[in-house]
Amino acid sequence: MRQKIVKTLLVFALAAALVAAGCIGGGTPTQTQTQTGTGTSPTETTAALKHKVLVIGYTRDPDTLDPQKSTWVDITTGLVFATLINMGTNGKIIPGLAESWEISEDGKVITFHLRKGIRDALGNPITAEDVKFVFDRLMNPETRSPMAPLVLGPLKEVKVIDDYTVQLIYKEPYGPALPFLATMPPLGIFSKEFYEKVGPVQFGQTPAGTGPYYVVKWVRGAYIEYKRNPYWKREYRPDPALKNPGPPYIETIRFRIIKEPFTLVSEFKAGNIHVLLDVPPEFYKDLANDPNVEMIPALEYVLHYIGFNCQKYPFNDTRVRQAINMAINREEIIKYALEGLAVPVHGPLVPSMNGYSEKMEEYAKQKYPYDPEKAKQLLAEAGWVDRDGDGILEDKNGNKFIVEMWISTGELEAPKVAQIIQAQLAKIGIKVKIRTVEESSFTDLVSKGLHQMYLFRYGLQDAQILLYMFHSKKGVKRMFFYRKDLDEALDKMGTTVDPEERQKYIEEAEKILIDGAPMVPLYARKVFLAYRKDVVEGIVINPYTLDVYLDDAKLK
Repeated sequence: MRQKIVKTLLVFALAAALVAAGCIGGGTPTQTQTQTGTGTSPTETTAALKHKVLVIGYTRDPDTLDPQKSTWVDITTGLVFATLINMGTNGKIIPGLAESWEISEDGKVITFHLRKGIRDALGNPITAEDVKFVFDRLMNPETRSPMAPLVLGPLKEVKVIDDYTVQLIYKEPYGPALPFLATMPPLGIFSKEFYEKVGPVQFGQTPAGTGPYYVVKWVRGAYIEYKRNPYWKREYRPDPALKNPGPPYIETIRFRIIKEPFTLVSEFKAGNIHVLLDVPPEFYKDLANDPNVEMIPALEYVLHYIGFNCQKYPFNDTRVRQAINMAINREEIIKYALEGLAVPVHGPLVPSMNGYSEKMEEYAKQKYPYDPEKAKQLLAEAGWVDRDGDGILEDKNGNKFIVEMWISTGELEAPKVAQIIQAQLAKIGIKVKIRTVEESSFTDLVSKGLHQMYLFRYGLQDAQILLYMFHSKKGVKRMFFYRKDLDEALDKMGTTVDPEERQKYIEEAEKILIDGAPMVPLYARKVFLAYRKDVVEGIVINPYTLDVYLDDAKLK
């Protein structure tokens, strides 16, 4: 199953997540009524169901379980829908429902060869016609999928060659096509026959797909219940970390919806919940010391950073931006603001993003070591010195280096992080005033260029995020760092399908960004899945996608 611990898509206003649904035997599921709950779970989730049902704590009540329509994609849909190809736990693209594929010489056509004998959770056969139906529905404007522009890119049409061969035909080559096809829930495959039989409303409440589980009941505000897909096979996700040939060992999974962190953790410690998908940071130490609890770490594919308005004084000077890069002590931020639950990042991509390069991370680390004295020298070269001895730098006209840094109310750790940055920059003569901006208006105000510097984050599973963040015409307006050579590298990255060739353009764009310093990369958060090892074993996390695989999981 493809559940995410925390699968947050932070491009524009999108966020993504996966979930499961279905029923045995061909036809409409018999236990698929969506009800409204009180927010409390049934008493049967305690001892009576222990060792029979895997109970997972979940903090959200999804808007829909239709992966093409949801604004939030996570484990709840990933359990249900398998994809044509997969991103393996080794970071490589591996087969899925398609056993092989090839790309045309011009990069505009990807041909997939489906496995024979695939059935969805209800027993409906899956052919190329079903694949075409899934993609056509996603492309249809009436579906109103918030994810469609991103995951489809310049897809023009889907062509069925025969029952087991299908072609994706693009207007132009789409660089992240394969990574997105391997990781994005809206591209999960389901039966056209099933969808047309139940209709869009029921499909969004109790979908059945090709994944390892399917939904049999959803009581809003209380729980979502899944049954295993009897037709699921390991070959649909032949990951080296998984051994079970299929179907899954655990028959029933229940997601208990508890939004309050203290209650969620209390239920987990009491044994009424067996798995926490994302341990609240404030409870990490407590749970880490519990002998009955096992913690599995992962790294978010989200970069937290300081962004500069590169067209506004004083940050229109590259030397100033480079100096601040050398004045920031990331380890201090992680230790005191994040309780150590993060890793420092120096380049524009984090290790869990497709396209990340250790070479470029090391290049950034060597170019900008933590060196406040060298930072002062760079600032002096740029004309910033303390002319009156008050500890604050002035330019040649006597203007003091006093700047405003914006933080969003939606970033819980931002105040602590900002205060540490404020203190670190004070050591090199820069006075920072912290301004808190409402989350609802933060990105809009930043896009208007009203800021000097800001503290925020961006994230996506793929290096394509660089195009969205930094391209002068195709990207969002954040740092206003526009260069022709950067646009060219990003364009080539976006239209090169061959992974090795594309990686060259990713690294070319990274180097331009590192040298130009439109931002200070800071850190990526560690996230933790916790499970009760006295109840369950065999849970696997994909470090590259944050998917949680339950194929090998067993109840004790």
